[in-house]
Amino acid sequence: MTAEPAYTLIQITDVHIRTADEAAGEPVDTLVVLSRALDAVDQTGVRAAAVLFTGDLVEHGRPEEYQRLRSLVEPAMARIGVPAVYLPGNHDDRAALREHLLGEAPSTGAFDQVAHLGDLRVIAMDSTVPGRAYGELRADQLAWLRAELASPAGHGTVLALHHPPLPTPVPLSSAIELRNRDELGEVIAGTDVRVVLAGHTHVVSAGVLAGVPVWTGGGIAPTMDSLEPDGALRGLACPSVSRIDLFDNSALISSIPFDAPELAYVPSETMRPRIAELQAQLPTG
Repeated sequence: MTAEPAYTLIQITDVHIRTADEAAGEPVDTLVVLSRALDAVDQTGVRAAAVLFTGDLVEHGRPEEYQRLRSLVEPAMARIGVPAVYLPGNHDDRAALREHLLGEAPSTGAFDQVAHLGDLRVIAMDSTVPGRAYGELRADQLAWLRAELASPAGHGTVLALHHPPLPTPVPLSSAIELRNRDELGEVIAGTDVRVVLAGHTHVVSAGVLAGVPVWTGGGIAPTMDSLEPDGALRGLACPSVSRIDLFDNSALISSIPFDAPELAYVPSETMRPRIAELQAQLPTG
């Protein structure tokens, strides 16, 4: 029987909130989709250690967009009862994010931070380059990360950033990728980093950097079709969030879609006896 995870994290990425007026002209208002996602997280009964928002929180970096996002996430996070960790993406504005989402003094400095969740360490790094769509981690950021990782955490480290340190099958994303992923790999190789979480590409994908698993979560905004030929861009309405379960000696990451057609449903009172029956068939010892 699988043990309960020591820690569970929820990753939400690429929300791309617009003002209410602008969203009214779009096929989907991502604030509405995000609201459903947060309600689902709240209703599952899974007690996550934190919710990580890994960038592109809004579409244009405008104060009104952050205010609209804050009006939803602030009461939702209080209701769920776990902390939120926010990172900017290339669509975000650092100063506006700090002032209008977090209620802090506006600053254009990098958004690097460390959160300790019991014995689990979450390091969130700002991979954005103001005014550019590609990502980069500066030499001083990598030196800071190296110094932080010199002291291992009791249950290891989760590293989060917006731009995934992986290749991508989407031509648009390959033109705006993280420029120095090999340098990041040199820093995290052999450390206690258990997984790297990212967003940005709007394509759910997994890979490895310097022996460390990398997960690119699906976004609240449309998913990109990675099979579309000749650089064409095709957006699909299949929003998702990611669940990261960290066990003592393993990890499991699940992509959880929303607004997909339901094809079957079996209530828990029917499933529990069946699960118990299957568990009873497992060999002991």
